[in-house]
Amino acid sequence: MSEIIIIKPSGRLDALGARVLWDKLEPLTQVPLARVLADMSETRYLSSEGLRVLIRAHRGIQNKRGRFVLCCLNARLTEIISMAGIDRVLEIHPTAQVARQALDRTLSAYN
Repeated sequence: MSEIIIIKPSGRLDALGARVLWDKLEPLTQVPLARVLADMSETRYLSSEGLRVLIRAHRGIQNKRGRFVLCCLNARLTEIISMAGIDRVLEIHPTAQVARQALDRTLSAYN
């Protein structure tokens, strides 16, 4: 099992920002048992395209028996994700430390 991979998108996850994020996440959807943490602390906006990228990454990583978690969402991102109902699909943690602990439990489960 690999180390935790941390992705830290910044600014706006609109059409352009979402494309940049997907370029980073898409290869990880092909890695068996990947553990990926998306630290959203520097993300200020999330469009529908950004939501789609997060869901695609989650499903792709999950299909390879990996785990994809988000952390550090500001109030606006939390509201957007909740309004879209995506909070029931994506695993969201309040801090990076809690997210890492959750991913470490995944490692323990495979050992």
